Amino acid sequence: MEKREFSSKKVHSEKDEQQSSNFLFEENLSEIDPDTDLIIGFEENRQAKKLILIPSESICPRAVRQALGSVFTNLYAEGYPPLRMTRDEEKQLLDFKNQLAHYRRYADRRFYKGGEYVNFVEALAQRRAAECFATDKNPHAPIKISADEIFVNVQPLSGAAANNSVYEAFVQPGDTVMGMALAHGGHLTHGSEFNRSGRRYNVVSYGVNEETERLNYQIIRRLAIQHKPKMIIAGYTSYPWAPDWQKFRRIADTVGAILFADIAHPAGLVIAGQYPSPVGYADVITLTTHKTLCGPRGAVILSTDEEKAQRIDNAVFPGEQGGPHVNKFAAMAAAFKIAQMPKFKKLQEKIVENAKVLASSLKSRGLKIAYGGTNTHLLVIDLRAVETRTGFSLKGEIAARILDLCGLVVNKNTIPGDETAADASGIRLGTPWITQRGLGKEEMEKLAELIQRVLTRIQPFSYIGLKGDLPRGKIDLETLEEVKQEVAELVRRAEAETSAPDRAANLGYPHYHPSAKSYLKETSLLAVHRKLGAKLVETNGWRMPLHYQNFSQELKAVRKTAVIFDLGDMGLLKVSGERAKPFLQGISTNNLARLKPGELLPSFLLDGRPQLIDEVSILYLDSDNRGRDHYLIVTNRSRTEKVKSWLRGLSDGYITFDRDDIFAKVEGPAVVEDLGDSVQEGLCRIGIGLYGPDSCNILSKIEPSLANLKKFHFRQGKIGDIEGIISRAGYNGDSLGFEFYIHPNDAIKLWNLLLRQGKEFGIKAAGLQVRNQLRSEAGLPSNEETEFIGDGVSLYKAHPSYFDLSKPYFIGQKIINKALGSWAAKKEEFQYKEEKRKVRQTPLYQEHLKLGASFVTFAGWKMPLCYTGISEEHRAVREAAGLFDVTHMGVIEIAGEHAASLLDMVSSNYVRWLKDGQSHYAYLLAPDGNILDDVMIYRRGRHKYMMVLNAVNEKKIWTWLNAVNSEKFLIDQDYPNKEVEGKAVLKNLKSSSSGKDQKADLALQGPNSAAILQKLAKEPELKRKLARIARNEFIETELTGIEMIISRSGYTGETIGYELYLHPENATLIWDLLLKEGQQFGIKPAGLGARDSTRIEAGLPLYGHELAGKHGITATEAGYGAFVKLHKPYFIGKKRLMERQAQRKMEIIRFKMKSKGIKMAKSEDPIVDERGQYIGRVTSCALVEGIQLGMAYVDKNFAQEGRKISIFMLARGGRISPEAPKDKLTRGDKVLLDQEAVVLSRFPEEKSKPAV
Repeated sequence: MEKREFSSKKVHSEKDEQQSSNFLFEENLSEIDPDTDLIIGFEENRQAKKLILIPSESICPRAVRQALGSVFTNLYAEGYPPLRMTRDEEKQLLDFKNQLAHYRRYADRRFYKGGEYVNFVEALAQRRAAECFATDKNPHAPIKISADEIFVNVQPLSGAAANNSVYEAFVQPGDTVMGMALAHGGHLTHGSEFNRSGRRYNVVSYGVNEETERLNYQIIRRLAIQHKPKMIIAGYTSYPWAPDWQKFRRIADTVGAILFADIAHPAGLVIAGQYPSPVGYADVITLTTHKTLCGPRGAVILSTDEEKAQRIDNAVFPGEQGGPHVNKFAAMAAAFKIAQMPKFKKLQEKIVENAKVLASSLKSRGLKIAYGGTNTHLLVIDLRAVETRTGFSLKGEIAARILDLCGLVVNKNTIPGDETAADASGIRLGTPWITQRGLGKEEMEKLAELIQRVLTRIQPFSYIGLKGDLPRGKIDLETLEEVKQEVAELVRRAEAETSAPDRAANLGYPHYHPSAKSYLKETSLLAVHRKLGAKLVETNGWRMPLHYQNFSQELKAVRKTAVIFDLGDMGLLKVSGERAKPFLQGISTNNLARLKPGELLPSFLLDGRPQLIDEVSILYLDSDNRGRDHYLIVTNRSRTEKVKSWLRGLSDGYITFDRDDIFAKVEGPAVVEDLGDSVQEGLCRIGIGLYGPDSCNILSKIEPSLANLKKFHFRQGKIGDIEGIISRAGYNGDSLGFEFYIHPNDAIKLWNLLLRQGKEFGIKAAGLQVRNQLRSEAGLPSNEETEFIGDGVSLYKAHPSYFDLSKPYFIGQKIINKALGSWAAKKEEFQYKEEKRKVRQTPLYQEHLKLGASFVTFAGWKMPLCYTGISEEHRAVREAAGLFDVTHMGVIEIAGEHAASLLDMVSSNYVRWLKDGQSHYAYLLAPDGNILDDVMIYRRGRHKYMMVLNAVNEKKIWTWLNAVNSEKFLIDQDYPNKEVEGKAVLKNLKSSSSGKDQKADLALQGPNSAAILQKLAKEPELKRKLARIARNEFIETELTGIEMIISRSGYTGETIGYELYLHPENATLIWDLLLKEGQQFGIKPAGLGARDSTRIEAGLPLYGHELAGKHGITATEAGYGAFVKLHKPYFIGKKRLMERQAQRKMEIIRFKMKSKGIKMAKSEDPIVDERGQYIGRVTSCALVEGIQLGMAYVDKNFAQEGRKISIFMLARGGRISPEAPKDKLTRGDKVLLDQEAVVLSRFPEEKSKPAV
């Protein structure tokens, strides 16, 4: 036989081949997906460092999670285990020999094979659930039910799925169902209009008694008798009192209804005897396993009736869902095992005890507990009872946000009286999680004190949103930080479970990371200082050299030769983000807007009083390709933590800083990283200083180019072979030097390099005494002060170069400007006088003549009023498409790095929200708060915007924008020195001087407008782009070879409508092409008449009618307050506008005349109420389908939809025929009669609020 030889190469080849055929992906999560693993670590950190008070959450034990992550995850198991297994006691069930013998012979009720062990875990979970809820061994249970009598389904994926299965099993769509109202404590699936239960069934909701805040079973019984529901649901998500199951049973029996008990929340309490059991009373019971049961996410359905149980099984599968989550069965089995332990019962007792203590402690501190208290695991605080300084009500969402910032996690919750969940007036607290972590009575009392402190110090307010008010709130930084620290102390007392504690413990900012207790810090140069014989002192949390051999010699050296400083105690904060520049601009006293990368400025940071927070240097590092700016802030050692908290708090947007304007927020967010305390590898930085007359000479020996750095400049690069930032800095003009910001590992190397190269110049190491002396000589606050002393006014007088009071805004500026009023610059007031101009014709005038248009002069232009008739053209817009000539509109380009700043200063909306290809509606205000015009602003690029404005205001706005940009005209009546932070580049795109950039506007409006554009678009990609344009978005493209901007916007209220901005030379070509290709889609040319009637029907304002004009109507009065962003700390006219809004008594309404064929109402016709009392004036009116629709400016008390009003149609030209007194009327005398009208909704009901 031939001998076979095997080479090692062949062996390795076979091994490699075997490995390549293994597709098991057996690596750990951290190896295969470090990103997900990292996020899990983040969540572990959050759960460990915060106190979670959400009643529907609990800590799932490790053993349960192990079962959840088991290999059962791999299986699919549609169907159910054998009936026999679901009836077996646990001991019989776990007789594997016998059970598997039966399985091999009889199989099971599943549609997949391979489920023999699935049957075990599912049946085990069912049996243990039945044993948990059996009442036969409870001596206090009025009804004894054994585990054998309870039928269990553990397949529902969630509580909602379980509840939906119950509906499927017992009621039909349209049947009447009773359940507790969502606002009173019920669940979405109990009949909420937002859930399918409220849409498919006739829901009759019950609630709590207004006086007692408890369930009134007599009222529930009367409702049941009146409405005869097929099913009654008992069970709640935020009602904190246990129900009386016996009374519910009697009510259900009275009307023959199914009694459905939903114990999703208190299931764990029921098992432990801390909550009455519905077993024996309810026909069907649902529960979840992840709330007080502390198990995996899942749900269970129980019944003691076999026929009902069968209906439930069929409703779950195949009715509600397909394959169950088998791994969940294993986790449930483990959870129900734990639930039978004495320790679990003790946990549930403590949960209820803690909830009662927390509720009573909160109540004793003056907070109102909704429903009067609790005897379960949860409670709800009624925030409506919290007195506020602002006059606004505190809402649940903002309270929950601010508590979360403090480390206390709660959720907002509706309470009786709330209309929507979004506007909830309560916060819900639960004790399962914190009880699991070992907290008790003492901690509950402390929690109550902290929660009360936060809630009573929040200053709530609200903005106007597109769909209603947007509740907001702020709190002072001191309270926020205090509470955060005290919560951290409670957390230190609590037990925490993490799978990777080291990973969680090391996480810092931007994750939740309350400041650690202060400890003594040491710089990387401490060993060097000791070697040099330095006298070390502890100051501001640092061990630093006070001086070395001789203070006098060190001071002499800094003035005559050179010294080297250890600046390791200074703060180095990196601020980054798309809005980092405006963020820092609103915080710092100097003007950062004109900084270029590589430049720095000294500045102060002030609070709102304005007291000094710190004196800093701000370095502009760079701007990346994602449009994010990066800055470095150098702080003083004693104030770094304060500055960090201040900047981060302002970025989050929840701290107070302007006592006169609670609405204002500093623009943000921004990332604020501490480079001196960074946990990110390679990011940490510390400082070393080189000062004195010879510092340039020393640096020249190392790197000659660095010595040429100008004052207030820096460079990123190398010093020798050490990477870092080199800054030309100084305490004042006489003490210039260099500062180096490097990695701590390079500190000794750079220190020694500077000492070595400076030896021939007599360089010396210098300590804190010299640094403090230099600061003192420069008039800067000493670092040795525990609190900086300095108010903004005094600081300005001592250091005017640190300020730019002409900036639009910085924190503390108003008080400083007010104090220095005599300094205010004299500026010319802007005044515009309309010039009489020759009536102009649009580029499409000849086309209008061909189409037989009737013309009217409008805003100095000869415009088509209509072609075939206003009503016909109006109908085309609503049913097909209308094409409008709007080339008379003004178009202006605003460009350059300061374009966004200029626009945010002159307009009411927030321009920095816009992304490329987006647009929004806004108002331009005069310094007195009056509207100059309403405009659309389009972002074409990071530094390139386009503004479209009304033709009537074109020249005025062009002149106004140039006046503001020139910095020569008054833009603020109170502070005349204010001006733009940097000039933008303005271009009138309406003017022929713009050449190829010139723009004119055509509007294609109506449901078929998209199809018409699609027909013109030949390229598939362009068709896709057109189909994807969302409302108020646009694309820049070529259509039929013509360059244009296609914007999905318009002024008709149509959901589908476009505006085309193109060169006026191409207007005729596109006009003709659209009319030709759009014929099959019913397109019609439309004139100003239809433009006016469609906008009136849609409720859109017209400048001079529903905006501004003789009544000075504001945006809020017009119904467009959502486009005035009061969160902006400053825009021209803001203060005066807010003063007017505070006194607002009028608003715009839409109305419809009741009669046809009557005289047309017109602008300024008077309006009276049903009693003949004057309430306002008509602003616009049009005939739509034979009925007059209009808008009017009326007393806001008469603006409710459905209100009856009457209008006096005055004679044309304002001539009013004199009337005889009523008691003197004779035959033939005439009197002016009013015509009845009715107030409509502000905007048409069938469409969302139109964007204009």
